[in-house]
Amino acid sequence: MTTMYATVTSKGQVTLPAALRGRLGILAGAVIGFREEDGQVILETAPSLDQVSARLERITRKNGTWGTQVGAADAWPAAAAERYVNA
Repeated sequence: MTTMYATVTSKGQVTLPAALRGRLGILAGAVIGFREEDGQVILETAPSLDQVSARLERITRKNGTWGTQVGAADAWPAAAAERYVNA
């Protein structure tokens, strides 16, 4: 693992090194997530629509709701959203 450095601008912006972007396939317009873990900043690419769709299918198949229709009011209750995050 190689450590790479970049300077934070006055606007809080950082340019990801080209070598890192190339290795990870990060293209212009990609969405990057940031989270803090044990005092470190972790960057991660957002999942693709296909990855999100597959994960939701796995979850709904597991809980027996795959293929069932839900009303608009029931589509994203807080409990379902939490199950997705913690799955």
